[in-house]
Amino acid sequence: MTNATPRRRRWRIGELAEATGVTVRTLHHYEHIGLLMVSERTDGGHRMYDHESLQRVTQILALRNLGFSLPEIRKAIEGRTSLTDLLRNHLERIEREVARATLLRDRIRSMTTQGETQVSVDQLPATLDAMSRIEEHTPSAICAANAERWRKIRDELRSCMDQGEPPCSERAKAVARQARSLLTEIAGADSAVSMVLKVLTRLTEPHNLAGWDASLMAYLDLALAALEDQLGKS
Repeated sequence: MTNATPRRRRWRIGELAEATGVTVRTLHHYEHIGLLMVSERTDGGHRMYDHESLQRVTQILALRNLGFSLPEIRKAIEGRTSLTDLLRNHLERIEREVARATLLRDRIRSMTTQGETQVSVDQLPATLDAMSRIEEHTPSAICAANAERWRKIRDELRSCMDQGEPPCSERAKAVARQARSLLTEIAGADSAVSMVLKVLTRLTEPHNLAGWDASLMAYLDLALAALEDQLGKS
């Protein structure tokens, strides 16, 4: 007498949903798009799933947790693409997203960490435009390409400030004109120089500005304002 072969475990759809932690609706969707197959149906028409079905759902969830789309998962499961290639392409996509997110984080941080300067909704487009331009020409690149000009402007402006000359003095405005020329080369002639200066200050640590500290930046900002006022009257 031979022993009967034990019947393999079967799950109803609700049991499979509970075992895998997904909803019945999700399992229906997986079945609809061809990711999951029904093992058999009862006489009453109820779906039944086997151990392979359980493994398939587990595989789908693992790939979903890595951020893959359902079409990508189907290609991998059906063997139409290798998992290594899928992972490599996905990694490249993630790295691009991380770069964009990092840029966005830095922009928002730069607009929120300077408590004394509030950015209004009206200023937001100009601020973002200035940031975008400056990010294309980082302060380190500025110093490399225009180091001598940058140092001369800094030293002359520092001399004006140390000698007690007001920012509206002719000498200070002359230096401000040179700074204005350099800054517009960085950000473009259509950008407000004062906005570029503020953004440059926010985006750059003091030690990266080759001797430009907060007080010298403030002095230059006032000299630029005086220069703009003079140009507006001429």
